[in-house]
Amino acid sequence: EFPGHSREVLLLSPSLSVQGRGASHSFEAMIKCPRGILFMFHGCGRYAASFFYSPQGRKMVELATEMGLGIVAFTKSEELGCWNWANDGDTVKKLAKKFILSRLSKACAGANGSDAVYPPMYAFGASSGGSFVGMLSSQMKQDPEDYAPFLFSAANIQIMAPNEHDHWDIPTVFTTMSGDTQTSKRVQDWVNKEMQVDKGPYKIITTSGRKPIHVDHFRKVFRDDLQMSDRISGSIHQDLSTQGVINSSTDEVIANPRFEKDAVITIWQKYDLLSRKEVANDSKHLDASDVHPFGVSKRLMRSLKKEELDDADSIWLIEELNVAWDEHEITAEGFEDVLDFFLETGSARLE
Repeated sequence: EFPGHSREVLLLSPSLSVQGRGASHSFEAMIKCPRGILFMFHGCGRYAASFFYSPQGRKMVELATEMGLGIVAFTKSEELGCWNWANDGDTVKKLAKKFILSRLSKACAGANGSDAVYPPMYAFGASSGGSFVGMLSSQMKQDPEDYAPFLFSAANIQIMAPNEHDHWDIPTVFTTMSGDTQTSKRVQDWVNKEMQVDKGPYKIITTSGRKPIHVDHFRKVFRDDLQMSDRISGSIHQDLSTQGVINSSTDEVIANPRFEKDAVITIWQKYDLLSRKEVANDSKHLDASDVHPFGVSKRLMRSLKKEELDDADSIWLIEELNVAWDEHEITAEGFEDVLDFFLETGSARLE
């Protein structure tokens, strides 16, 4: 729990790994003052912690930390609900300001303790979180003194169009999915109205369309997790085909995965923690204590609440299927371009 508040703030600081010649020596150090701070806001029905364990969230966090950004994710007042300005707006503002003043003022202070030069602060929001980022950006424009030093330098709003009554002028990337033409049109209409004259630069990224789920798909997604072997990835692929979720000839998702709930549940339960621990217990070569949700390290696993652990145990499959369907899901596609846009347009601020 963050000091003085009952709401959680999830933090991840970037680190620097240096390896000596011949890989004989190595060390890892935390970066004292990050290159920037990325505030992340998830959508309805999603835990803030899932940025650190879902396949797409993990990829985005990995890309951001590789660029030297610190990650800050807030929980909602109702974690499995949607962002609600009445319940969340003021709390997030207070928490963010407290975080900046307590964590960054000293870490980013100048020589001999001179005033801190705060790194650029960026925002990412998906779906409901995207709407919330738009509301925050609009309020920051109306009353910057009230929000300072919590002021976004740039934002990425994903799979959601801004509200008509929200107005801001910071550099903004909009990410839309090619299968959601309605949201794409609403984003373009808002941009045409709000971002054309004397406003910050903007960019619209549209995803590449529906994607196949090949036999090695999950092995590539979880390349850092030895649990996801070629055999298991192939078995999942076969189950998706057998259950009629993907076309056996093209590997393309046949229908909206959200409407294939029974089939999806049947498949992920076959590979959930309970099932894989039972297999390990029956094996002479496996240790059940080494079984954890795909993509979740033992270190992260220890920090997750039970409900988050349960979520991590199941979300990996439906998220990847939704991304393949390419209609409405958080996606890491194009996020490298988003980060490049941030670093090109963002600027540091004096305390």
